[in-house]
Amino acid sequence: MRLGLVSEISKEGDIYYNLLQIRKRVAQAKKRGLDLLCFGEAYLHGFDGLEWIYPQDLSRALSQDGQIIHELRSLAREHGVALSLGYIEKEGEDIYSSNIFLSSGGEIVNNFRRLSPGWKIAEADRSHYREGEDFSVFTYQGKRFATAICGDLWYDEHLNRLKTLDFDYLLWPLYIDYSVEEWQIGVKQEYGKRLRELLVPTLMINSSSGNKKGARGGCYVFWRGQVLGELPLGQTGILEVNL
Repeated sequence: MRLGLVSEISKEGDIYYNLLQIRKRVAQAKKRGLDLLCFGEAYLHGFDGLEWIYPQDLSRALSQDGQIIHELRSLAREHGVALSLGYIEKEGEDIYSSNIFLSSGGEIVNNFRRLSPGWKIAEADRSHYREGEDFSVFTYQGKRFATAICGDLWYDEHLNRLKTLDFDYLLWPLYIDYSVEEWQIGVKQEYGKRLRELLVPTLMINSSSGNKKGARGGCYVFWRGQVLGELPLGQTGILEVNL
């Protein structure tokens, strides 16, 4: 399997702009012969794409059976390219930070809900802005995947739970806004150290906010504390990985 980790600009609250970028990257992936494209945390909405006013946010959030997800399923099926991407999900009256995985045939293979609370402000209504319950493992083209979102891996209980599961690769969409200098002189090593106990490659995907104050892009493949492949922080594009 050939996959692409995509670092792309995500505009806050502009689903249609972000959807257009996904379409462009899928067209590129088709030409390159990639089987799967992976985007960052909450890519479809932008990491700061919520207002934290519940009625407004509920209207912005997307259900798995809604029109936008239907368009993404059709896009995957049309080009024969699987997709993994973050979005703000609604189920009934609840809102989640989620990551959906669509097969190249447009089927929903997995939908993971972030377990850690760092995606929301402290004042968020906990009865409506929710977290998921556990990790899940799914199989695609003979490879077993699990997903974690951003801060999930900085909780010992979540990391320990992952170590009990049987999978081949970890998808790790996130949003980090370190400067390139901070990342290079120490933070990258801290991330590698944190992932050392996971005996599988971790595929880290960071979006870009398109400005100097937010996320600066970059994608990495970590394994046992080492970097096996990278699209350096500060850059957008596609990091191709052969599984």
